[in-house]
Amino acid sequence: MNRKNLTAAVLAGLAGAAGIAGTAQAVNLNPDGLGQVLIYPYFTSNDGNQTLLSVVNTTDNAKAIKVRFKEGFNSREVLDFNLYLSAWDVWVAAIAAGENGPTLYIPDDSCTVPYLYANGGAQEFLSLAYNDNALFSNDGGPTGIARAAEGHFEMIEMGTVVPGSVTEADITHTNHVSKDADGNTVNTWKPGDCAQLTTNWTRNADYSPLGIWTKDPQFDMQRNSGGLFGGASIVNSENGTMYSYNAQAIQGYDSTDGMRHAEPGGLQPNLNEGSEHNAWVFFGTPQNDAKELWYVRPVGAISAVFMHDNIMNEYDTDVNLSASTEWVVTFPTKNWYVDEELIAGEAHTSLVYWEPTIGAPNCAGWVPGDQNPAAQWNPGGPYYGQDPNGNVVGWEFCTFVSYEETGLAIQPFTELFQPDGKSCDLVGLKTWDRSERTFIPDDPTGVRPPVVSPSIPGPCDPEIQVCDYTPFELCYEVNVLRFGEGVVFGTPEVEGSSLLLEISDEFEAGWGNISFDDDPRHVDYAGLVGLPVTGFSAFEYENNFAEGGTIKAYYGGIFGHRASVRRTTPYHDQPGSDD
Repeated sequence: MNRKNLTAAVLAGLAGAAGIAGTAQAVNLNPDGLGQVLIYPYFTSNDGNQTLLSVVNTTDNAKAIKVRFKEGFNSREVLDFNLYLSAWDVWVAAIAAGENGPTLYIPDDSCTVPYLYANGGAQEFLSLAYNDNALFSNDGGPTGIARAAEGHFEMIEMGTVVPGSVTEADITHTNHVSKDADGNTVNTWKPGDCAQLTTNWTRNADYSPLGIWTKDPQFDMQRNSGGLFGGASIVNSENGTMYSYNAQAIQGYDSTDGMRHAEPGGLQPNLNEGSEHNAWVFFGTPQNDAKELWYVRPVGAISAVFMHDNIMNEYDTDVNLSASTEWVVTFPTKNWYVDEELIAGEAHTSLVYWEPTIGAPNCAGWVPGDQNPAAQWNPGGPYYGQDPNGNVVGWEFCTFVSYEETGLAIQPFTELFQPDGKSCDLVGLKTWDRSERTFIPDDPTGVRPPVVSPSIPGPCDPEIQVCDYTPFELCYEVNVLRFGEGVVFGTPEVEGSSLLLEISDEFEAGWGNISFDDDPRHVDYAGLVGLPVTGFSAFEYENNFAEGGTIKAYYGGIFGHRASVRRTTPYHDQPGSDD
């Protein structure tokens, strides 16, 4: 590291210690639920389920929002459009099975482009992004529309509309006075002029600019201000169940003046296009600390707020209660690490090792051959990095040499989405009952670990796995883990593949832990261990005895995953390093 960058790092460290490190320009997961980006970890229209969704603008400014639905295998887009919310406005919709596949139904007249409400209020999901057409390559996964019936979705604020502008008037609900066929006055409360917004994005037949936004997307747009919240409910009317969750809110995604405002029907804006490269990550017990970390790619900062080395939750399969449990495990940014269409041309390496130079010290604990995952975007080495404790002493001697390889996923993920339609990462599952029993190797009581199907073939290998729990692989963006035989969401097989993993031989009821730190490659650019993950556990109970056994009743509940955060090999706490 050169003297200039060493000085910058020291000054940044002093600023943080003094409590003056700025938080306004760093990505963070807002525990209060308001943000610029909303992540909804799951939707489904399978097995009689419908997913109801909403987004709320809590501010006194109109907003432009990108709405994007992604299928569960590789997060390819299945529907994308722009939503324009007036001040204090709410937009609602539902995802359900339609005549030709999963369909978005819109009973809300808030403006979208295209204006789906005016077009009948229904829009089918599309398979164009994964079925090997002229625009997108076949990624190896299923190609039919059934693939789009299960996944997750996101909403990204693109900008705040200039107060008092014509565009704000177009978006804002107001009273419209008209006459019916009999000449009677009719008052209708609706947006000012949603058609004008469509005109603003309209192009000539040869795709040349025509509407004002095709020429200047920043027209009447200013900086994002946040203040969005949302949620979703998975409803099964036949069972009488509803599983509701709050969208996870990300603040600090972008601070530009409307520069994220983009044309509908494209990949912009996305989670890798925010202006901020820093993330605030909160470490719980025993650290009770917060750290600002810097990333080369903006999506790295988004991923950082979801990085966990373990997630935990409860389950119940009690046959006397007809209990069923399924865990949804979603990696909301995984496609930015494993989909070759998104990472093509990005320079990155996955293998970075320390090699001692002549006269080099031991670098405060580094030994030859140790990986330094923080240097993965520095092909060609050498690289001068921190020691494992974050000390600056001896940086100039701790030389890391990077080995660039092609055809690799970007860490912390380990495998590109393959021609077989998978991108798998090794994880582990350990369960306990409600009396703290768990599997112990060679336990004379005969307690055995759970079995996951499909799982890794062959016996547990102690050289690469921890054998006191069940090793298995999570291979998709959205994964559904079913405990026991009871069904909650009805995840099907799609063209020979399924997002579902079935877990058997577990305790009747208790809790479980999924660990993401078994593979040493599960470390991100700033040294966070694990994978960027979110999701929840859904419980269902069936009662056959209501009204003397003549009425079957179902009850449901949903609980977000709990998690832990750990960091190793710290580097890039602040920007400005000489990469």
